[in-house]
Amino acid sequence: MAAELGGKYQDLSLTARNVGVMDRRRALVEELRSNGQLSAKDLADRLGVSKRTVIRDIARLQGEGVPIRLDPAGYTIDGAEEVKRAIDRALTGRRVLRIDYLNSKSEVSTRDLEPSIMLGGRGGFWYLVAWCRLREDVRVFRVDRITRAEVLDERYPEPDKQRLSEMTSALPL
Repeated sequence: MAAELGGKYQDLSLTARNVGVMDRRRALVEELRSNGQLSAKDLADRLGVSKRTVIRDIARLQGEGVPIRLDPAGYTIDGAEEVKRAIDRALTGRRVLRIDYLNSKSEVSTRDLEPSIMLGGRGGFWYLVAWCRLREDVRVFRVDRITRAEVLDERYPEPDKQRLSEMTSALPL
């Protein structure tokens, strides 16, 4: 593949020359997802940038709500990324999603959901719109308040027109 790129690169590693800032930040998150824990130096080497750039990018990503934390062994993605991956799997496979949800009063409830839409909303928060079996109604869940998510084997049926209309009207403006 390097030959297809005109011999410009010796391998497929990401470098500052061929990756824009946004792509570099996405690549940084993907490196942490794929490899677990990495030091700023390891990330810098993998991305072909300085350690200082990595630290600056991580600070920016954290400010945008990406749950990156620093442990003694290096940077890692917090559990919120696992929640988002479970939501993605449930959405794409039309599977029931069991969540533990922390409401605004700091009370946790376990709910089985039929998720339909996940979107960014106001204030930089992500929201999940789903049919909540506990409440037997459409509900909107802030993703950062989901403390645990498990994709169940059970598939749920395609929502009918009425339920789709209810979900659309529940979207945060």
